[in-house]
This record gives sequence, C-alpha cells and structure tokens, in this order.
Amino acid sequence: MNRNSNRFKASIIFLTPILVLVMSTLFFFFGYSPEGTVNKGTLISPPIDLKKLELKVNAGPLQNEFPGKWTVVQFVMGECYENCWQTLYTSRQIDIRLSKDSSRLERYLISLDAPMLSDTSLKKITKEYPELNLGTISSNKLPKKIKEALNKSPYVLFDPLGNGILIYDITLPSGELLQDLKKLLQNSKIG
Repeated sequence: MNRNSNRFKASIIFLTPILVLVMSTLFFFFGYSPEGTVNKGTLISPPIDLKKLELKVNAGPLQNEFPGKWTVVQFVMGECYENCWQTLYTSRQIDIRLSKDSSRLERYLISLDAPMLSDTSLKKITKEYPELNLGTISSNKLPKKIKEALNKSPYVLFDPLGNGILIYDITLPSGELLQDLKKLLQNSKIG
C-alpha cells in the first residue's frame, strides 16, 4: 500500500509540469489568451520613428540627437491654452512623482509649424517649467494619429531608441501615464 502511494505521489510530481506545458500549448494554438492589455495609453502601431519627424528643438538633448531616455512629448497647435497648460502641469507632476527615476525621463513641448508660442507663454514656461524642452515640427511630418488628437493636447511616449509607442489624451487621469512609465522604467534596461 505504501509503495503504491509513493508511486502515485511521484507520478503526480512528474506529470504536473508536463500537463502544464501541454495545456498552455493547447491554449496558445487555439487562441485562448487574455483580451485586455496592461498599458493605459493607446498603443501606436506601427511606432512613430522620431528621427523621421524632423523635429527642430531649441534646447535640450534633441538639439543634436535623441536623448536616449524615455521621453514624453506633448504636441500643441499654435498658442498654449487651457488643455496645454493642464497637460504641462500634469507631465511635470508625473516627472516629480517618479522621484529617483525622473533622471531617466525627458519632457518636450513641440509646437506645430513655425510661429511657436507667444512671448507671454514662453516666459511662463521658462519660469514654471525650466526643465521642459521646446521645439517645432512641420505639420506635414506629423503622423495622422497625432494630428487627429491635437485638440486634446496629447502626450506621446517615446522609448530611448526614438520609437513613439503610446499616445495619451487628457481624458485619461495622469496616474495612468505614471503607472505605464513606472512599469516601463522598472522593466527596461535602457534609458
């Protein structure tokens, strides 16, 4: 009796991993997988290549090349109005809340086409957001997905290699971008 009991226990121990592998393989081939995603932003597919956007940056690491850091880029059309100021404030708060990882993040405000922001807005930005980098982009270089979301003053999250991977609009709470950034920074070895 004791010998049969030991054989039964041993067979369960050896068959369990095999059963798990067989079941997971079946689930994979029959298409059973979780429906949702863990990221809060909208995935950009295919990713936006920052080098192809031909950004003109007045100051900051992008002046010569991509910074090699995780980057939050906010696009604005014309003057910075209420939505723009709100997203600037939110992105600064996110940068602050990252604490020790904030050195791995860069922030940019990119204006569409050449007149940039008014002198009043520029003074306010340099006073209240000294770490913010400014730049411009030609509207015909901007991807369609960003053009459609411009009135919502969207954020686009770029990885350290220069790929725009997630887009956020202001209808999402700021904690959503923060959660995504924390996950990415925790799991990323680059940037």
